Amino acid sequence: MTDLQISLIVLAILCIGAVWAYNKFQERRQRKLLAARFAPRRGDILFDGKGNSGGTATPSSAIASREPSSRSEPGFDRRHREDAVAIEDVAAREPREVASAGLEPTIHMARDDDVEGQGSDVEPASIIHPVIDPGIHAVVTLETESQVSGERVLSCLHAFRRAGKQPVSFVGVSGDVHETIHAGERYQTILVAVQLANRSGPLNEIEWSEFVASLQHAAEQIPASCEVPDMMETTARARALDALCVPLDAQIGINLASQDGAWSAEQVAALARQYGLVLRSDGRFHALGEHGATLFVLQNGDGAAFRADNLAGQATSRLTLLLDVPRAPRAQNPYDRLVELAGRLGAALNAAIVDDQSRTLTPAALASIERQIEPVYAKLE
Repeated sequence: MTDLQISLIVLAILCIGAVWAYNKFQERRQRKLLAARFAPRRGDILFDGKGNSGGTATPSSAIASREPSSRSEPGFDRRHREDAVAIEDVAAREPREVASAGLEPTIHMARDDDVEGQGSDVEPASIIHPVIDPGIHAVVTLETESQVSGERVLSCLHAFRRAGKQPVSFVGVSGDVHETIHAGERYQTILVAVQLANRSGPLNEIEWSEFVASLQHAAEQIPASCEVPDMMETTARARALDALCVPLDAQIGINLASQDGAWSAEQVAALARQYGLVLRSDGRFHALGEHGATLFVLQNGDGAAFRADNLAGQATSRLTLLLDVPRAPRAQNPYDRLVELAGRLGAALNAAIVDDQSRTLTPAALASIERQIEPVYAKLE
């Protein structure tokens, strides 16, 4: 082996060591920065108490993998709005199958939403958000050389709405003030928060590396330095969060099957309005609770969404009442209200109340479903 070869080997070892040391330094610096800026105001709803951020939770035996035609991401009631980021998901991925038993056709995994075009019932997508939670975000810090205007920040970062399938939030820092970035203000620091997981699954290495590479290029245009959390630690956190949330992400579906042929959409709409449901632009009738939040929805079980401008030309022989468990506050008794409405609609439309396999759901079966929901709500709390 020549002296040149030996020198090259030694140089390579030194370079690898230098990169490793720099990454560890950046990781410690990022942790200290986040600890200072995000002193917890409360216990994290996902990781405190009975939750276990480091392990994989056991799925409920009643959760099955069938995908409803349209779903909305879980949210929180208004009490938690300032401490929780509304989860948005417009990506498509096959739902994960979970082993199930008992009434499996009736309780579904809610893993794959497409909320595009749902209109006023969905919070509009935005590149900025005033809430960052270190429990569910990976935060990249952009330190500017001097204060920059909100207009410049928005122009440089307007394309960074998502990291792969995950939504991204932006917060501007000026002194002790943390706020949504907007025109007319100047900022010294920009916090870029990437959500770690949603119903499309966890943030992965490819999504993270591609996002960071593009963000670093954009930071040069601001200009700003870019402090990035370690990729392996970030994606490991994403997988742990996803594993924790999967068994709690369930939807309940109860079907109404016609016994006398198809119903007109106008007939369905009249009954829905009679019982207080509201047709929204996602093509579903929404049962609303306090503060106008959706408790559950009534949708066309044959697949086609209801449209206010085309009710006269639509017909269906199957309806589905769908309850998104993490989205509906337990205190408002959403399942009881759903079952009550199913009974009223069934009587008015001469419809059978059935599961996904068209088996009749008796009062005993409906009560059994309710008992399966209770452990999910307990874990969510």
